[in-house]
Amino acid sequence: MLPILVFIGDIIGVYGGYLVGVYKLGFNPANFIASTFEHLEFMDVFSGLVKAAVFGFIISLMGCYNGYKSKGGAQGVGAATTNAVVSASILILTLNYVITELFFAK
Repeated sequence: MLPILVFIGDIIGVYGGYLVGVYKLGFNPANFIASTFEHLEFMDVFSGLVKAAVFGFIISLMGCYNGYKSKGGAQGVGAATTNAVVSASILILTLNYVITELFFAK
C-alpha cells in the first residue's frame, strides 16, 4: 500500500511543481512538461517505490515484534512503542543508504 501512496505523492509533486512553475514563476507549460520528462528517469521512480515497500515492511515488522514482546501493562506498551520507533528509524536510515548504493553506485 505504501508504494501506491508514494506513486500518488510523486504525481501530486510533479503537478504542484507545474502549477508553481507555470502560474507563479511564468514558465512555459510545454517547456516545463518537456523538461520534466527529459530529466525524469525510470530508476528514480522505481527506487522510490522499492524504498517505500522496504520501509513499510520495516515499520510493520518492528511494530509487530516489539508489540508482541511487550509486557507490563500500559507502561510496557509505551516502552515497546518507543523501542519500535527507534529501531525502525535506525533500520530505515541504514537501509536507505544501502538501497541507494545498490541502485545508484557506479
